[in-house]
Amino acid sequence: MIRLIASDMDGSLLNDEKKIPQEFFKILPRLKQKGISFVVASGRSYSTLKENFGSASNEIGYICDNGAYVVHGGDAVIDTIPRELFRPMIQACGQLNGVQLVLCGLHATYHKSYTPEFDFEIGSYYNNRIMMDDLAAVEDDIFKVSICDMNDPASYTYPFLKKRFGDSLSLQISGKVWMDVMNLGINKGVALGKIQNELGISPEETMAFGDFYNDIELLGRAQYSFVMENSNDDMRAYGNFVAASNNESGVIRAIKEYVLS
Repeated sequence: MIRLIASDMDGSLLNDEKKIPQEFFKILPRLKQKGISFVVASGRSYSTLKENFGSASNEIGYICDNGAYVVHGGDAVIDTIPRELFRPMIQACGQLNGVQLVLCGLHATYHKSYTPEFDFEIGSYYNNRIMMDDLAAVEDDIFKVSICDMNDPASYTYPFLKKRFGDSLSLQISGKVWMDVMNLGINKGVALGKIQNELGISPEETMAFGDFYNDIELLGRAQYSFVMENSNDDMRAYGNFVAASNNESGVIRAIKEYVLS
């Protein structure tokens, strides 16, 4: 019996217009009636996700910032990065062209001024933003550094940072132009495991949805692991099932078939 559902946002629950299907808000009360918990697992910030879910925001749990910020049962667990680790990385990224950094902190997200090409990307995922001339001067507690790389993070920023910081920080490619940097051992799967342990729920009682490489560990924590139809072909190896595409409400359809039918 499924007791816990965890879903990625972009490319999974959200359609390409970055909208949650309206039917989700109709099935959420039905899940609650059956005693099934729903957790969103995203690279987005907590404040952005709360805004995304609106009036239903208090009815779900949150794995935010790819696992660096977790909110469940009203309690937040945050894994901050030591300054001696992220400040040298900021300096190193200054050597890269076509790259914009976003520092995710307890009180705000911080970035330098950016050109219009970055505007849509950064604005889609982060609110409560503060513009800084020098990111190394930020005094907030930082738990994730997101990097928007218009060149292609897989071939440009990731190998550059992996060589220099791969032994001290967790590096994850989280989208076509995004990668995230966090403490070692932080990912969506570890965060989901903590929620499972807290609730006494096993992977065999868990359903999960994902479409990209930062969802691999999340899918590994669920027997009912669904890779989205719109995923890259090499993602299929990490799921036991395939859900219809995000533009066809694949998450909703699978929940209705396997949980609510």
